[in-house]
Amino acid sequence: MLLINPATHPFGGFLSRYVPVGIPVAIGMIAAYLERHGIRCNVHDEEIKRVTPELLKEKVKDLDHPLIFGISCLTAHVSRGYEIARMIRQQFPDSIIIFGGLHPTTLPEEALKIGCVDYVVRGEGEEIMLQLYRALRGDGAAEDILGLSFVREGKIIHNPEAPLIPDINDIPPFPYHLFNHPKYDMGFLVSSRGCPYRCSYCSQRLLTGTTYRYLSADRIVDDLETVLSYDQNAIVFYDDNFCLKPRRIEKMCNLIVDRGLHNKVKLSVQTRADNVVNQGGEDLVRQMAESGFTHMGFGLETGSQRLANLVKKDETVEIHLEAAELCKKYGIDVSFFMIFGLPTETDEDRRQSFDVVRGAGLQATKFNNLIPYPGTPLWTELKDSGRVVQTKDWGNFDSVLAMTTSIFDKTPLPYVPETCSEWQLKRDIIRYNLKSYVNRKSIAAILGHTKGIGWFVLPEKWYSKPRELFEMSKIGFHLVTNIVMTSMPLWLSEFIMQILNPRLRDRPRIHGYDSSTYQTVEWDKIAVTRKRDMLRTARLEREKTGKFSVKVPQDQLATEPSSLG
Repeated sequence: MLLINPATHPFGGFLSRYVPVGIPVAIGMIAAYLERHGIRCNVHDEEIKRVTPELLKEKVKDLDHPLIFGISCLTAHVSRGYEIARMIRQQFPDSIIIFGGLHPTTLPEEALKIGCVDYVVRGEGEEIMLQLYRALRGDGAAEDILGLSFVREGKIIHNPEAPLIPDINDIPPFPYHLFNHPKYDMGFLVSSRGCPYRCSYCSQRLLTGTTYRYLSADRIVDDLETVLSYDQNAIVFYDDNFCLKPRRIEKMCNLIVDRGLHNKVKLSVQTRADNVVNQGGEDLVRQMAESGFTHMGFGLETGSQRLANLVKKDETVEIHLEAAELCKKYGIDVSFFMIFGLPTETDEDRRQSFDVVRGAGLQATKFNNLIPYPGTPLWTELKDSGRVVQTKDWGNFDSVLAMTTSIFDKTPLPYVPETCSEWQLKRDIIRYNLKSYVNRKSIAAILGHTKGIGWFVLPEKWYSKPRELFEMSKIGFHLVTNIVMTSMPLWLSEFIMQILNPRLRDRPRIHGYDSSTYQTVEWDKIAVTRKRDMLRTARLEREKTGKFSVKVPQDQLATEPSSLG
């Protein structure tokens, strides 16, 4: 099987030449699971090299027929995923193409209707992919596998939902050997899956519901030693919410110190501020600092408590500032992740957000544009508002679109609230990111190769190499242009930009818009609690039989909700 990670745009945008690329975790975890069961997998990541017919031919030359391709897609990259699927079908007409990932899980029929996708894996993919591979090789049938969608006789079939893997300690360690490329930042670990909170914009809940599963402390530290063996000492945990269970962190810290790793690593995590302040407290932060944790990232998202309440953050702005001060007390650097373009957000809300960040004295903060991901309550709220623009195959649904494309790029932002114009939102995202990064502390971190937000690596003696000087001059021109355009009065810069891109007139600010009329939507409680209940059942079955199954029970039948059209 060949597993592919598509990339619509190079990671890092205009800085991509110097930004280390994160390893594609999804296809790596699938490959590890299949390899454990004796199935050979090749992997390819488009962040390293663009997929072409010639590359495909080289990648599959030693694989069994019929050729099987797996493509994992987030919304931002699904347009490229579809392009690759069409390329595969044209070059290998008898091959089998499988789609998985967050976007196909949410919209499986969309993938199946493009005409060249054979199967969609919905939800957590490891066990479903294993059973599907076996079925495609003659051991079983697709109709008997939970979490699978496919086409039969012109009809789309959705088998019932599959349970989550009861114990993620059963998943093998990440196969770093498959991704040993100098462009990669190999310093990462995943120690948990899920987050039980109800933020209306977060798509992770579509996969894991309200569940939270985590690796044992021994397993995490074993994995940490594996990463260290690849000469990586700055290591980021990709968990959605690292500090939810403080006792597991305490055990992990004790083991890190016991094995003498605390002086060898610089660990970074992303977590919720209230977990740190209210559940862990000062003792946990101190222990983490003593165990090699040097950075924490918090999803503040907005400095406006009104907007935080609107998107169901269930956290206060103040608790983020308290968490930041607690971390800094023990020498842990802090970053905030922000979202601009939330519903009913005003220019004053964005200024307030930046003032909160600046007052916290952080090394850097990242301001992203809002993505109303399909399947989330936010998508339900906004999809018919007239302010959402979806380009072909979701190509503009990228949270860093405003920052990683040229200021003159005509790709529309996916959503613009009624309370501002599209150019005003894009300008503010660029302007506040520049204010965040263009300071002595951030520049020193970049030049010092410090890993974290905004991290990129310049080659040694880049200033003496003509090619690097040319590339840096392009980056300089890009930055100067951004600074000039975003420093102009809004009326002047908007006038210029609307001449260059008349489409910007399509989403102006609506003066007099009544924000009180905005209606919020809750998560489907039945859907998210069903995942929790199914996980509980799967755990009981595993304890009873020692096995985990994604086979369709005899009393459940596949559904046929629609025909291909």
